[in-house]
This record gives sequence, structure tokens and C-alpha cells, in this order.
Amino acid sequence: MIENLAVDFDLDIFRNADYTQHYGSCISYQVKEQKDQHAGGFPESYSEDNTRIQQIWFEETDVDYEMLGKHLNMDVKTVSAILQPPGNTVTLHRDTFFKFKSLYPDDTRPKVRANIYLEDWKPGHLIHYQDHDKEWQCSDHWKAGEGFLWDSNHLHLSGNCGLKDKYTLQISGFYTG
Repeated sequence: MIENLAVDFDLDIFRNADYTQHYGSCISYQVKEQKDQHAGGFPESYSEDNTRIQQIWFEETDVDYEMLGKHLNMDVKTVSAILQPPGNTVTLHRDTFFKFKSLYPDDTRPKVRANIYLEDWKPGHLIHYQDHDKEWQCSDHWKAGEGFLWDSNHLHLSGNCGLKDKYTLQISGFYTG
């Protein structure tokens, strides 16, 4: 499942957040969680220095999960925002919903993630993803508030080959639409 999104709610709380709270690398967990994609590890050119993200989490006391869910046809369970610095990539992966799968292990409803751009596109910012037919597409030239809703069946990656930070919002939950 994959859908295009365009949301109309205030994104400032996510854009203006303190991204210095967390620095991490996507390769540290992807090689463990997605052995089918990363059998044998990553090429030596990938390192924790060029796969870095700064991810922060928002609780229900920080943002209105119910309002977000109404916009997205979702029972929202986790909300995070990611700053991807210039020169970094989030390597090829599929979303596994690790955090809320561990919180709701017996819930069989369809798990989905909204990936929403927090700022208008800047040169060098991109997301590559598989569409319904598993054909590769490139997302660029977006507007703030646009994005995608997808499940765990769509491989994707993110790159910041530009000169400015790239900001995205990830809202995960159970699909209700």
C-alpha cells in the first residue's frame, strides 16, 4: 500500500524542534533488522559519518495524536521527526515498525507510516521508493506538508546531496481508512 499525501496542519512544532538531542546512524540497526536487504553488511564506503540522522520523538502530551490520525486515516502510535544533514543517506530499507510492534505485539491491524516533508524541496534532497508495481520512483520538488503513506512492502531510501538540512516527519500507526 502506498498513497500520496498532502496534509494541512501546522508543522512548526516539528520544524522548530531541538534536533541536537539525538545523533545516530541508520546502518547500525538496518544490518540487523533487514538481513534480506543487507546480507554481508554494507559497502565499506558507508559509515556512521555519512548515514547520520538526528531523530526526535514526540509524545501525546507534545502533539495531538488524534488530530494527526484524523488527517491521515490512522490510529497514531508514534511520531518522530528527522533532520538529515547534507552529505548523508538513509540506506535502502523498508519500514519494519519496530518501536510500535514491540508495544502492540498482538495487534494485527495494518501498520503504516506517513512520511511528510516539513519544508519545501531544496536541490539535492530526494527520496527513492518503490511504487505499487515495485517500479522505482524519485520524489523531489515537493512542498511542505506533502509526502507518502506506506506499509512495510515498499523499499525506499533517502538522500541529502544538497547544502541544507532536510527535515521529514514520520507518523506511524494502524491504518483505519
